[in-house]
Amino acid sequence: MEIKIGRDDFLNSIHKVQGIVESKGAMPILAHVLISTEKDGIVIQATDLEIGIKGFCPAKVVSQGSVTINARKLFDILRALPDLEVHLIREENDWVSLTCGKSRFRLPGLPASDFPKLPGYSETALMEFSGAKLKEMIRKTYFAISPDESRQALNGLLLEQDGDHVNLVGTDGHRLSYIRRPLLKSNAQGGETSFLLPKKVLTELLKLMENEESATYSFSVKDNQLAFIHDREVIVSRKIDGKFPNYQQVIPTDNPLKVKVNTQALIQALTRVALLADEKSKMVRFEIKTGSLTLVSDHTELGGAVEEVEIDYKGDEVRIGLNAKYILDVLNVIEEDEVILNLKDQNYSCLLTIGEDKDYKSIVMPMRL
Repeated sequence: MEIKIGRDDFLNSIHKVQGIVESKGAMPILAHVLISTEKDGIVIQATDLEIGIKGFCPAKVVSQGSVTINARKLFDILRALPDLEVHLIREENDWVSLTCGKSRFRLPGLPASDFPKLPGYSETALMEFSGAKLKEMIRKTYFAISPDESRQALNGLLLEQDGDHVNLVGTDGHRLSYIRRPLLKSNAQGGETSFLLPKKVLTELLKLMENEESATYSFSVKDNQLAFIHDREVIVSRKIDGKFPNYQQVIPTDNPLKVKVNTQALIQALTRVALLADEKSKMVRFEIKTGSLTLVSDHTELGGAVEEVEIDYKGDEVRIGLNAKYILDVLNVIEEDEVILNLKDQNYSCLLTIGEDKDYKSIVMPMRL
């Protein structure tokens, strides 16, 4: 096997797949990527046995073949190389020589035949997304995924088809984020319409979409495997087992107090006040009255902080305790200049919405004052 390939293209392709590599697993081959030639380039594969990813990179193929290389070492070498053509040759006993300019490396590989096959997946699209819409949906819900691995059903996002639209929902039991957007195309013929997407799949999907927002991504399902496909790039994964909570019951429908506030002003003020919030609870008290929002953290050991923010609000005074990190997670994915805090009283959750967009909602549960 022998190929010549642009360093930047090669580096970008390895970056996209090496995130799922098992660097310290029981199987050494899982720390490697599999590189195989096609007539117009190379296919790069990585897997941790739960998730598989396949990418494509154009290259000059001098001779056909395949090889495995330690993903981390290859990535580190490519990152340090100048932006010149990389010349890669598979030698005897699975060794690999890599030359770029005046730099030369030799790396040990493992037999390509030992590399695990990617799980079977369907190339028939169940749904088709625009890259920009899919990226927005993941960014605006991803932060709400539960880190608690004992709650498997909450360790990913719920993907739920609803006609020619799709919903994406994440929750950890203390907060929830929901977004609904149109599909480019739906090929559903009845059957299953909701799926739990693992967090790791979403992480890797965001990498694939870094510079591909104008692209189309298809979603397919086969047995217990789901896949996202864009041209010759594929992420395939086992579905999460479990039942996602009935999120519709959690979304408030009667929060009459509407507090409009500048997004960046609230981010800056809340970031400062949260510096002296309790390190475990992250609670900041929101004191709201006509025209002003006062943010208060008064943890006795750390000290206290108070900051006032101008708001568009006329109504009854209300106080509520909220986790500052949870609120900031929402604010940091909002591009709009203004956000609306929809409240009832200190015992009801805070619903965050954006102007005319009725299809994005985030909920943060209140904390005891």
